[in-house]
Amino acid sequence: MRVLLIIFLLVISSVLPIQAGPVSFSLEAGGYNDVPQPRLRYPIYDSVILNKDQPLEFQWWNDVTQTSGFIFKIYKGYNMYAANLIQKNELPADTASIKIDSSVFVDGQVYTWSLIRVSFSGYKSDKSFNSFKVIKK
Repeated sequence: MRVLLIIFLLVISSVLPIQAGPVSFSLEAGGYNDVPQPRLRYPIYDSVILNKDQPLEFQWWNDVTQTSGFIFKIYKGYNMYAANLIQKNELPADTASIKIDSSVFVDGQVYTWSLIRVSFSGYKSDKSFNSFKVIKK
């Protein structure tokens, strides 16, 4: 009889919390600080063809509110090291593209561009980036 009472209490104690409703929690502290990465539009291919003095227009989707701006960078080569940085621009929130003069690019050279979204509270997203080879005609 005592064993049955203990089993009955264990069953009741395991069922009662379920009837009280689900309890959820997150181990990810600061999840509200997450800033979504920008989505690149162009150039996103392996090569870019430039005609004479035609500027290269870098484009991205500007689809998220709560953005105070973007950080745009161009690097020579594949590695995004400070020594390879050739251009950096801090752009306003309503920007979805930037034109860079073709004289910045050398025919046959590989470049990498990156874009970071900055929130109103100053948090930065992970960078979105793409590498491409310039072909001048």
